[in-house]
Amino acid sequence: MKQKQLLNNIYILLLLISICLTGCGRISDGDYAASVRLEGGSGRAYIESPCNVTVKNGQASARIVWSSPHYDYMIVGGKTYNPVNTEGNSEFEIPVEIGKDMQVQADTVAMSEPHLIDYTIRFDINDDSVDNSKADIDTTAAAADIQASLDAPTFDGLDYISTDENEYAKCFAIHRYSDGFACLIVNDGRKYLLLPEGKNVPEKIDPNTIVLQKPLDNIYLAASAAMCHFDAISAVDNISLSGIEKDDWYIESAKKRMESGKLIYGGKYSAPDYEMMVEKNIDLAVESTMILHTPKVQEKIEQLDIPVFIDRSSYEDSPLGRCEWVKVYGLLTEKEDEAASSFSEQRQFAESFDKAEMTGKKVAFFSLNSNHQIVTRKKNDYLAKMIELAGGTYLTASDDLGETSSSQLTISTEAFYDYASSADIIIYNTAIEDAPASLEKLIGMDMTFKNFSAMQEGKVWCTDKSLYQYANEAGKIIYDLHEIVSNEVDSTDFFYKLK
Repeated sequence: MKQKQLLNNIYILLLLISICLTGCGRISDGDYAASVRLEGGSGRAYIESPCNVTVKNGQASARIVWSSPHYDYMIVGGKTYNPVNTEGNSEFEIPVEIGKDMQVQADTVAMSEPHLIDYTIRFDINDDSVDNSKADIDTTAAAADIQASLDAPTFDGLDYISTDENEYAKCFAIHRYSDGFACLIVNDGRKYLLLPEGKNVPEKIDPNTIVLQKPLDNIYLAASAAMCHFDAISAVDNISLSGIEKDDWYIESAKKRMESGKLIYGGKYSAPDYEMMVEKNIDLAVESTMILHTPKVQEKIEQLDIPVFIDRSSYEDSPLGRCEWVKVYGLLTEKEDEAASSFSEQRQFAESFDKAEMTGKKVAFFSLNSNHQIVTRKKNDYLAKMIELAGGTYLTASDDLGETSSSQLTISTEAFYDYASSADIIIYNTAIEDAPASLEKLIGMDMTFKNFSAMQEGKVWCTDKSLYQYANEAGKIIYDLHEIVSNEVDSTDFFYKLK
């Protein structure tokens, strides 16, 4: 009997070991760089490789960037996915299987009419990419360590003086030192030491510290969302190369500078014109976190002795926190007084209305894509947060949490009807799709729309197309939203009523 029990125990032990060994084959949760192989279609299209893959609870998802801006949706595992960006080449967040050929479809509008094309995609993660990704790819997994990473470092020969106090921003810190030196730290762990003109680098310095020698007046700006901050402090003249073309700018100062030839298109973030960067004597490349998807591009820029600054303003929890990044660009361009004034003005806008005026009216936000699906924003999106700050109640779908970290949500018109038909106010997002010419045209786009209370009562507004290029005016946008929610004004700087 004892022998039988012993054998049973050994069997159970071996079974547990087998289970553990099998589990070891799974990829641990985290962010990785994956190589991408694409087959199918004409053979001319490609997906940028490597790409970022996030594994959460054992499920992998990838953010992929196509070689064209003309893909308007993808079908993966029978489910439709829409782009997560509004400018540049088409980007998607899709569920993936690592090390397996995946059959997907992608619809392109590049030809005379839309074509749904079959592709085979394979994502592979090797040991090297796993190790490198944890150092290089942006992640919020180490949120508990973020505050420690913002502490003031010590530099030999420099006396620490003070740290600027941020009012809303949590993703950066500015530390002041003797002789006019400053250190800018971002919550991805990157440290930037700003040297006053004519000053030398301290003798002993952490090799991971990125040195920025002032003046910085020949900037390559690939992070288009940061242009508004340069505009707010009259520092657009500090930018020599743009990461997007003239017709994609809504910021007037950027358009005029490109029309005059003083600001030149220098290639998008994933394919910059290196020769032009050298020719223009670029002294700083300002990138969004998308550069982390193309680490070889960042490496090449740095090999040209051009420091890379990565903007993380979009990771701020508060819209005013995102707006406060104007102080970062004030520091870089030596226009700190202008930056402080700009932020103060936006804070005053956001605080200018009486909280008692908040009506709590229900607000739905959406656009209708070419696949006749509703594209809306999750409750964690900064525009949704601004609606709440303006006194509205943001309505969202029951599956708001979704499968990916994207703040965009694509649902059926039926699912939209379930929660938005009773909305007091509807806002149509023109950043993705052009606005219908009239309220009648909008109602005619889908038979369910005629039953929406807000559409019946004519309480529908549209965003101005420039809205998403003006993160620096978050306070004004909140104020405009308050004017709509509380007073139902017909027109503001960033919104207009559809009639």
